[in-house]
Amino acid sequence: MRRINSDFRTKFISEEGQKLSNRDYFGYVEMDDFACYVLADSLDGESGSNSAQFVVESLIRCFGEGPTMRKGRLRRYINEAHRELRRMRGGMHLKASLVMVVTDYKKMRCCHVGNSRLYLLRNSRFLLKTRDQSLTSNLLDEKKIPLDAAEAHEERNNLYSCLGGPQKPKPVISKKLRLEDGDILEIMTRGVWENCKEAELLEISEAAKDPEEILNKAEDIILSRQEEHAIDNYSLAVTFVDKVFRSPKKKPSIRQILMIVIPVVLLAGGIGLGLFLRHKSRVQKQEDLAQAMESGEAYLRYDNYEKAAEEYRTAQSLAQDLNKEEEGREADEYIKLAEQIILADEAMGEQEYQKAQELYLTARELSQDAGNTGKGYIDQRLEETRNYMDVYDLIELGARKEESGNLEGASQAYKEARDLAASLYFRTGKEEALERQAAVEEQLDTEAAREKEAEEAAQAEAEEEAAKELESQAAEQELMNQQKANDQKNAIDLENQGNDFFAQGQYESAVTYYRTAQAIYIRLELAELADGLNDKIEAAEAGIAAQEAQAAQEAQAAQTAQAAQAAAAQAVSEGG
Repeated sequence: MRRINSDFRTKFISEEGQKLSNRDYFGYVEMDDFACYVLADSLDGESGSNSAQFVVESLIRCFGEGPTMRKGRLRRYINEAHRELRRMRGGMHLKASLVMVVTDYKKMRCCHVGNSRLYLLRNSRFLLKTRDQSLTSNLLDEKKIPLDAAEAHEERNNLYSCLGGPQKPKPVISKKLRLEDGDILEIMTRGVWENCKEAELLEISEAAKDPEEILNKAEDIILSRQEEHAIDNYSLAVTFVDKVFRSPKKKPSIRQILMIVIPVVLLAGGIGLGLFLRHKSRVQKQEDLAQAMESGEAYLRYDNYEKAAEEYRTAQSLAQDLNKEEEGREADEYIKLAEQIILADEAMGEQEYQKAQELYLTARELSQDAGNTGKGYIDQRLEETRNYMDVYDLIELGARKEESGNLEGASQAYKEARDLAASLYFRTGKEEALERQAAVEEQLDTEAAREKEAEEAAQAEAEEEAAKELESQAAEQELMNQQKANDQKNAIDLENQGNDFFAQGQYESAVTYYRTAQAIYIRLELAELADGLNDKIEAAEAGIAAQEAQAAQEAQAAQTAQAAQAAAAQAVSEGG
C-alpha cells in the first residue's frame, strides 16, 4: 500500500494546436504499489484512427494486469503494443512515438521510443533527459550541428525507431532511479519541446508551486509562437513528487544476511550446504517454472505467440529438470499450438492464404485440445484468410473473363474484388484489383474509341456515297431536262414546219409534221401544247379533203370535155 503513504500530484494538457484534430494521447494509472504514466504522439496521417490512443491504452492495460519495473517485461509490453498496432491497422500505416514512466513510489524507470520526451527536474536542474531516436540526435552526438539548432533542425522528426513501423521498435529503457521529495517529472510530445525551450521550461518549473502553474505558463509560451510557425498537437504531463514512499521497516541488507548465514553454513558443513543449495535451486526452478507458465498464459491471452512459445519452452525445460510430467505435457501442448499459429501467421504474411488456412485449421484442432486457448484469434484469422481468398477468387474470375474477351465482365469482377478488399483494409488485394481494373478499362476505352472511329468512318463513307448518288441523280436529271428541252424544241420546229407546209397548201405534209410534234408533246407530258395541235390537224385534213374534192371535179370536167370532144369528132365524121 505504498500509494497512500506517498504523495504524487499529476496534471496534464493535450491540445490540437493549429491542426484539425488532436492525435496525441496521455493516460496513467496509480495502483496500490505501482504507477504508470504513458504519453504517445501519432506519427501517421490516418484521420480515422488514433494510433497514440491505441498505444497508450494497450500499455496501460498490460501494466494494469502485470505491474512491474522489470526491464524485460516492460520491453515485452512495448513490443506487444507495436504488434497490436500493426495487426489492427489493415490498409493503414499507423505509427506512434511514446514515453512511459513507471514507478513503485520509491524509484522510477523511463521507457521511450521515437521523439516524445521525459525531463526529470531536481534541485533546479534537469537530472534526466531522454534522447530522441532521430537523425538530428545522431548529428548532434557527432557534433555536426550545434545544440541550439537541434530543436528546429529539419531532420528532428526523421526517426529510426517508432511503434507500428515495418521494423521492430528499439525502446530505450533507463536504469532504476531513486526518487526524492520535490522531484518533478515532465513528459511531453514534440509540439511542446519544439516551441518551449529547455531553458524556458526550467525557468517556469523552478518557481512553480503546483503542476497547473507549469502547464499554464508552458502553454502561454507555445501559443506565443503561433505567429512564427504552425503549432502542432502539443501535450504535457507534469507530476510533482511531493513525498516518496519510505518503508517503516528497513529490510536487512545482503551483507547482514550473509553474516548470519555464513556461520550456520560453516557449522552445518559441506553436506548441509549442498542440500541447501540444491533445495534453493529446486525452489528457484519451481518459481521460474510457475513464472514461465504464467507468462506463457499471459502471452497467449494477448495473442503474442512467439513470446508464449519462448516462455513455454523454458517451462518445458524446467519441468523436465523437476520431473513435473503434468506441467511438461501442458507446456508441450501450448508450444505446439503457438508454433502452429506462428507458422500460419508467417504464411499469412507471405500471402499464401490457402496454406495459411490449412495451418489455422490445424491450429484450431490443437486449440480444442488446449481448452480452446487462442480460439478467438484463430477464428478471426480464418475469417481473414477466407475474405482474402474471396478477393483473389474475384481477381482470378476477372482474369478468366479478360482472357475470353469479356472485358466488361472482367472490369466488374475486378471492381467487386477492389470493393471487398477495401472493406477488409486489405491493401495488397485492393491495389492489385485496382491495377487490373484500370488496365481493363483502358482496353475498353481503346476499343470504344476504335468503334467510334470505325462508325465515324462508315458514316463518312455513307455520306460520300450519298453525295455521289445525289450528284449522279442531279446529272441524270440535268441530262433528262436537256433532252426534254431538245425534244420540246424539235416538236416546236416540227410544228413550225407543219405551219409552213399548211401555208403552202401541202396539207398532207403539214398533218405528218403536226402529228409527229403532237406525239412528242404527249411524251413530254405537255398536254396543252399537244391539244393545241388538234385544230391545226383538223384544218390540214379539211384542206386535204378540199383538194381531193377539187381534183375530182377537175377530173370529172376533163372527162366530160373529153367525151364532148369525142362526140363532136364522131358527128363530124358522120356528117362528112
